[in-house]
Parts: sequence; C-alpha cells; structure tokens
Amino acid sequence: MKILVTGATGQLGSLVVKHLLSRVSADQIAVSVRDVAKAEDIAARGVDVRHGDFDDLALMTNAFKGIDIALIISGETDVETRIKQHRTAVDAAKAAGVSHLVYTSFIDARPESPFTYASIHADTESYIKASGLSFTLLRNSFYTDLLMAGVPHALETGDFGAPAGNGKVSYIPRNDLAEAAAAVLANPADHVNQTYELSGTPIGFADIAAIIANATGKDIRYVDLPPEVHTGILASFGLPDHLVDALTGMYVGTRNGDYEQTSDDFAKVVGRAPQSTADFLKEALK
Repeated sequence: MKILVTGATGQLGSLVVKHLLSRVSADQIAVSVRDVAKAEDIAARGVDVRHGDFDDLALMTNAFKGIDIALIISGETDVETRIKQHRTAVDAAKAAGVSHLVYTSFIDARPESPFTYASIHADTESYIKASGLSFTLLRNSFYTDLLMAGVPHALETGDFGAPAGNGKVSYIPRNDLAEAAAAVLANPADHVNQTYELSGTPIGFADIAAIIANATGKDIRYVDLPPEVHTGILASFGLPDHLVDALTGMYVGTRNGDYEQTSDDFAKVVGRAPQSTADFLKEALK
C-alpha cells in the first residue's frame, strides 16, 4: 500500500508525515508539495517526494500515480479558488487510480455557515462522495494552537480579547488531528466511507483566559470585543479580505454556539482522548 500526503511541508502535513513514520515504513509514504526544495528533510527520511500543485490537473495526476490512499489537506486562499483546487485534486486522484481519499474537512461543514470557509468543505465533501471513490472525511475542529496568537497581547495588557460572547469552542490540538489522520491512512480498510467529528471538550473564552492567567501567574481577563472592533483590528493587520471575512464569521458562529459540538470519534480513531485545552496551554506556556 502506498500512501500520499499533500501539503506535507505545511504545519499539519508535516505532523501527519511524522506520525505516519511511526506507523508504516518510509517506503510506503509519498508526499506532494509545491516546492520540492522545501521537502529535503522529508526526503532524507526515505519518503518519496513528488511535485504537485492543486492548480494543475496534469501535475497532480502525475503526483498521484501509483498511490492507493491519499490525504488531501486544504490550502489557504479564497473560497472560490480553494473549491476549484479541491475539485482538481479529487479529479486527479480518480484519474490516477487512487482508491481511497482522506480529506481534512471541518466540524460545521455547511454552505450556510457564517464561517465562510465551511462552504469550501461542504462542497469538497459532496464532490468526493460523488466521485465514486471510497473516502474518509475528517471533520476537524479549530486548532487549540490558534489560541496562542492572543497570548502576547494578553500578557502585555491583561486583556484576552475575542468577539465570542459566551460561546464555546471544542478546540483540539493540531498534533492530535495529525495523529488521527495518520491512524486512518495507515489502516484505511477500517475507515471506509466514514465521517469523523474530531473535536475536544467545548470551552469558553473566560475559562481560556483563566488558564492563561494560572499558567503565567499574570492577571488576565477575558474581554468580549464588539464584532466591528475585532473586524477592524483584523483589517488593520493587512490580512486578505477572504481571511478577514472567514475569521469574522468564525466568531459569529462561536456566539451562535455552532462549535460547541463534541464527539468521541477521536478516541475511536486514535485510542485515547485528545489533549485538553488546559493541558495544551499549560505546556505551551511553560
């Protein structure tokens, strides 16, 4: 069995490769990357490095040749472009004879979600199912890692701000999600046509602020920012419009309670519970 991981030089993809190497031999693993030069460390571990680009059907088809199971990891660009890229990847996999696709989706994958990126995942899930290939959909919750972006400001000002109201999010660490993906890739027959909701225990932002305070010994409080203030801050950073829209919508969904869902699917796939938000932050803030 030959396994391919797309986006293997990215933060999630590199972790998937790490976990795969602990489960299968290196000669069973291939990766597809836009810039082969950035994958020298992966190649040094005996992994087959291939040139792939979701914007190029022929190139992706060639990257998928000889592959039995492939993981499609979403990139970062605007909604329309990503939908087109994902469809190209699915078409290329089918043309190359890949038998099973694993896709990193999202826990609230519905077109009408205020989180604009959710429509990408809803479209890709439907397209994969319509392809006729066997599949596993990994509906990942938001990474716990993302919370670290607000820590420097919180330590400087004492305010941990977010326009989240009393909403909660079932955060889960990126490393745990990578391990779940590797577990599926290593044993695809156990996960045929399954959809997994991969999430942690829902937690509110006041509790997150308290964890940061306890871990650092600083006086930190949660500040519920007005949504328009938060959007203005994002825009001031020079972020692309599609990302500002997505992040703004994410917090609308948070206030609506869209991300409070939880599941034991991670434990079913990996065999243990995911790392809690408290434990993640305590370790990261040591």
